Amino acid sequence: MPFRRPAFPIAFTFLLGTSLTLLSAAAVARWERASYRLQFQRQTDSLATALQRSINRYTDLLLALGDFYSVSEDVSRNEFNRFVDRALTAYPGIQALEWAPLITDDSRSTFEAAIQAEGYPDFQITERKSRGYLAPASPRTEYVPVTYLQPWDGNELAFGYDLTSDPTRQQALTLARDTGQIAASGRIRLVQENKNQFGFLVFLPLYEGVTPPTPTARRDRLTGYLLGVFRVSDVVEESLAAFDADIDFTLTDTTAAPTNRFLGRYDAAAQTVTTAPEGAVLARSGFAIAPPRTLCPQTNDCTHVLTTGGRQWTVTFAPAASYPPLRVWSALLTLAIGLLLTILIARYLAHAQTELARTKELSDLKIRLFSMASHELRTPLSTILLSAQMLETQKEHDSQKEKLHQRTATRIRAAAKRMNQLLNDLLTLSRAESGKLPFSPEILNLHQYCQQLIEEVQFSFEAEPPIALHVTGDCQRIYADPQLLRAMLTNLLSNAVKYSNSTPCITLTVACRPQQIVFEIKDSGIGISEADQPRLYEAFYRGINVGNVTGTGLGLSVVQACLELHGGRLRCQSQIGQGSTFTLTLPQLE
Repeated sequence: MPFRRPAFPIAFTFLLGTSLTLLSAAAVARWERASYRLQFQRQTDSLATALQRSINRYTDLLLALGDFYSVSEDVSRNEFNRFVDRALTAYPGIQALEWAPLITDDSRSTFEAAIQAEGYPDFQITERKSRGYLAPASPRTEYVPVTYLQPWDGNELAFGYDLTSDPTRQQALTLARDTGQIAASGRIRLVQENKNQFGFLVFLPLYEGVTPPTPTARRDRLTGYLLGVFRVSDVVEESLAAFDADIDFTLTDTTAAPTNRFLGRYDAAAQTVTTAPEGAVLARSGFAIAPPRTLCPQTNDCTHVLTTGGRQWTVTFAPAASYPPLRVWSALLTLAIGLLLTILIARYLAHAQTELARTKELSDLKIRLFSMASHELRTPLSTILLSAQMLETQKEHDSQKEKLHQRTATRIRAAAKRMNQLLNDLLTLSRAESGKLPFSPEILNLHQYCQQLIEEVQFSFEAEPPIALHVTGDCQRIYADPQLLRAMLTNLLSNAVKYSNSTPCITLTVACRPQQIVFEIKDSGIGISEADQPRLYEAFYRGINVGNVTGTGLGLSVVQACLELHGGRLRCQSQIGQGSTFTLTLPQLE
C-alpha cells in the first residue's frame, strides 16, 4: 500500500524557520548571560576598588604620622596625642595608633623608670603568656614596647606590651626594619580586643636621620616603630557603607600560612563581617564560598587581589541570596517557544499515528498471510500423513518392496512432521506479535507429559534419537499451559537432536520445586559460539557453525515468545564442540 510523503517545500520551510528561531533564541540567551556576568563583575570591581582605597587611606595615615616624626626632633606624648586625635574620629577602623621605641635589655630598667615617672607607676614591659594573661616580659636582647597609644580607653592592656614577644608581630617588625617600608602583620587577636573579630598591624620603621640604604645599616640605626592597629571588620564595613550591592565575599590573606589565611566573611544582607569558621555557610543569607559558574566561568573571574604592607589579600565574591536572578527569556519569547514546541509535538504525534496505523495494517496483513498459509498447507500435509500411514500398514509379500515402502513412509512422515512444526512455529510467532497467543494453563502430570513429548520428538526423525528423561520432585500435579510448554520443549529437544553428531546424546532433566519448575536440555553437539549467543532469540538468525544442517532459525524465537507469556526465563551455556545446555525455568502457578 503506498504512503504519501510530506511535501518537500513545507518540510524545508518548517525546518529552516525552526532552525533560525532556535539560533536567534540561543544568541539572545548568550547575550543576556554575558550582560548579567559583566554587570556582576563590574560590581565586584567597584567593591574591590573601594576596599583597596580604604586600606590605602589607613596606611597613608601612618605615613603622615611618620612625616610628623621626621620633622620633629623629639615628639612628646602630648604632641603625639594631639596629632592623632582628629584621625581617630575620621577612621572608624582604627583600634589604636601607637609609638613603640627600640629598647635594649641594658636600658630596660631605666626606660621603665622613666615612664613610671611620667605618672604611670605600674608601667612595665609585658608579654602574653601561654594561658592568655599579661606578665613582665622575659629577658631578651631587645624589646619594642608600646609607649604612646591613642585612644587610651579600651587599649590600656596594650600599654607596655612588647611587640617582639609575638611571632606574627615579630615577622612584620623584621620585614619593615629590613626593607624600610610599611609592613603589615598577618591576622591577630588584639591584646585589647573584646569582640570576636580579627585585627592586623601596620608598622612603619623610623631611623636616625634619613632611611639607610642597606639592610645592615637599617638594623643599626633603627629607633622604633609607628604602628596602626586596625580592625578588619570595621575597615571593610566603612569602605562599603555607600554600596548597596547584594554581593557576599570572603577575605583571605594568601601570604599567611594556610591555617591562618581566613580574615572574615562579608554578609551583604546584614552589611557586617563575620568570623564564622572557614567553610561555614551562613544559613540566613544563603552565602556559599564557591560562586556559581553562570557568573564566574573561571574561579579567577570572581577573585580580586588587594595589597597592603607587603601582603596579598584575596577577595572571593559570590552573589547573595537576594541578588537578582538571571532572566534569560521574555514573556513573548517564552510564548513563541511554547507555541513552536506545541506545533512540533502535534506534528510528531500525527506522524507517529500514521506510522502506527501503517504498522498495524502491515501486522494484520502478516497475520492473514500466516493464517492463509497455515490453512492452505495443512490440507496437503494431511494427505501426506494419511498416505504414509497407509503405506506403513500395507502387507507386501515382497520383502524388498515392503522395506522400500516402509522407508518411504518414514521419510514422508518425518518431512510432514517438520512441515507441521514449521507451520506451528509461524502461527505461534504471528499470534505472539499480535498479542493473540492464548495462555490456558491446566493441571498436568508432568512426568507422563514429558515421556509423551519425547516420543513425539523421536517420531519426527527418520532414525529415532535416544533422549533420556530424569524427573525429580513432585511432578504429578503441575499447573501449566500444555500448548506453550509443548512448543518450548519440542523446539529445544529438536534443536538438540539436529545439532548433535551421528550418535546424539540428549538428556531432559525436570526438577519440580515448591516455587518453580526447571527443565534442563543437554546435548553433546556442535555447540554455540559466544558471538552468536546474544542473538539466539532473533527470528531467522542461525549460528555461524551450523554447516549443512537444515533449519529456519525460528525455534528459539518461538521459545522466547512462549516463555514471556508463561513468565519464565531461559539460560544458555555452550562452547564450540562441547555441546549446549539450555535451562528453562517456569514459576509454579497457583
